[in-house]
Amino acid sequence: MIVDDLRSKLFEYMKNKDALRVDVLRFYLNQVKNREIEFKSQHKEITDEDAFKVLRKEIKNRKENIELYEKLGRTELLEREKAELEIYMEFAKLFPFELENSNPPFRGGK
Repeated sequence: MIVDDLRSKLFEYMKNKDALRVDVLRFYLNQVKNREIEFKSQHKEITDEDAFKVLRKEIKNRKENIELYEKLGRTELLEREKAELEIYMEFAKLFPFELENSNPPFRGGK
């Protein structure tokens, strides 16, 4: 399962002292764990597709936050959200699914 690969990447990021990636990945894995708990009550196993849906939701949230922070002129928060979005987009490449066409991938840039 792809989430297992991401869990092993967490240790790699910790060794490299990549604090932002550690924070983003921990948050994402916690969101996936919450979904797993929800599914267990329904006697259902989480799949890569379910984990991808969690990731897609986080990407959507980051894009909305970026738009909001741009309007508010909150540059310190804006830069953090952009950096997190780039990391989530890296994770999305690991999955064999595509992001929705109505929400094109963020291309970064400053």
